[in-house]
Amino acid sequence: MKKSSDTAMFPLEAEDAVLLMGKKIRMARRIREMTQQHLADGTEMSLNTVVKMEAGHPGVQFGFYLKALWALDLIDDFTSQLRNVGINETEFSLVESNLPKTVRKKLKR
Repeated sequence: MKKSSDTAMFPLEAEDAVLLMGKKIRMARRIREMTQQHLADGTEMSLNTVVKMEAGHPGVQFGFYLKALWALDLIDDFTSQLRNVGINETEFSLVESNLPKTVRKKLKR
């Protein structure tokens, strides 16, 4: 198994997704002729965080990726893709309404 660039092991598929997202963010920033510092300033992140994010570092908080997508006007594309993952919105609403409010660990008898 490939070693993750973070201290914790990261599933290979998840690491690939983070790398892809970082590449897409870098490409979108460059298309918009933004510097990394400009993106950092516009999202209230450090330059180091932007550099790590664009490199696909798995230790960068997910919220920072979302901030970058928002700043690059890509957040709607991202959320529309999320709607296509798993079940559709109607099925999601039906399933969600039938789920228990809380889930507790079952006690051994």
